[in-house]
Amino acid sequence: MTINKKLRATLAAFVAAATLVGVSACGLGGSSSSGSSDNSGSGPVNIGVIYPKTGQYAEYGRLFEQGFDLAVKHVNADGGIKGRKLGLKYFDTQSDPKQDAAVAPKLVADKSIIAVVGDYASPASSAASPTFQTAGLVHYGFNNSSPTFTESGDHVWTPQIGQDKYQAKIADFIATKYKKIAVTYIENDWGKQAFQYFKAEADKKGVQIAYSSSYLADSTDLSPILIPARDSKPDAVVDIGYGPDGALVLNTLRDKLGYTGPYFGGQETKEFLDLAGKNAEGSIITGSFSATGTKDKKAQQFVKDFNAAYGNNPGNFEVTAYQAIIDLAYAANKTEPTRAGIQKALQTVTDFPLYQGNGGTFKFDQKTRRADNIDPILLIAKNGAFEQYEE
Repeated sequence: MTINKKLRATLAAFVAAATLVGVSACGLGGSSSSGSSDNSGSGPVNIGVIYPKTGQYAEYGRLFEQGFDLAVKHVNADGGIKGRKLGLKYFDTQSDPKQDAAVAPKLVADKSIIAVVGDYASPASSAASPTFQTAGLVHYGFNNSSPTFTESGDHVWTPQIGQDKYQAKIADFIATKYKKIAVTYIENDWGKQAFQYFKAEADKKGVQIAYSSSYLADSTDLSPILIPARDSKPDAVVDIGYGPDGALVLNTLRDKLGYTGPYFGGQETKEFLDLAGKNAEGSIITGSFSATGTKDKKAQQFVKDFNAAYGNNPGNFEVTAYQAIIDLAYAANKTEPTRAGIQKALQTVTDFPLYQGNGGTFKFDQKTRRADNIDPILLIAKNGAFEQYEE
């Protein structure tokens, strides 16, 4: 890490600690599924969860919670953590960087918490990471695809595929079919970074980006930027954003502007599919898991169990949340259910059970602190659901 990055991390931790003093408990208080803060060796072992229970990203929080809770049920049914029950302590941050930074010291102070998972968005997670790093508490950003996410320090980890890989996957596929495209992307650090990765790969493969523009996450009318996108006469339109944004882009193009060409964008959520409606049909996105396409036995069992619990197949957000809790429980059972034990396991264990990609097992690349062998796949919307795209 450079000196400037160290200074920024130290400053962020100081600001987070200072901010908490003046923050109301409303929205930042933890709700617990364990009912205990004892970590003496007999009480429950807890994992802290920072996630969007409410706010504009609440749909993702709902999906995460399903995966988290099912994982805890499975871990405890299999004997827990060295004979102790596993619990979760939930903290609603709305995936807002200010709230993440403010709540982080509260998780650090709770000695029953041996690791933290979350948040949804990389900018929000990164606001909390320096505080966890300073405290020696593992921050497991299971959904954080920003390639720079783990740069806060050696206690910051993620099994998530980086946006460099996701964007290269979609750009490479587009290059096999189209020569000229238009691209829109969300105006935040994640979106701008993802767009640069996409553009670099598209340029490398000879795809012309005839038009590009960013937009704000709370935009309600994207016609001003999509009219010139349409008028650039692209072979395809690509959106780099979240589910609601992808639906707004798509519906504007289809319903208002008469664009009928291929669309790459959206996310594997009921929210996106409901918002986009019939327009979603044929949309292509990247992912790391397909409930109907996985060949891994334990992943297939997870799909059955999830269906039994919730009445529908799990998607990428549910499986990554499930995987995160299974990973940390596996880590604690391999070493010890302490903060130091989790860190040691992530540094040394080489056979974490893998539910994504091709299944099997995985270990962490100790330089990047990312999973070493999960590759992205393509998903296509068909008949109101996403399924694996056969290339």
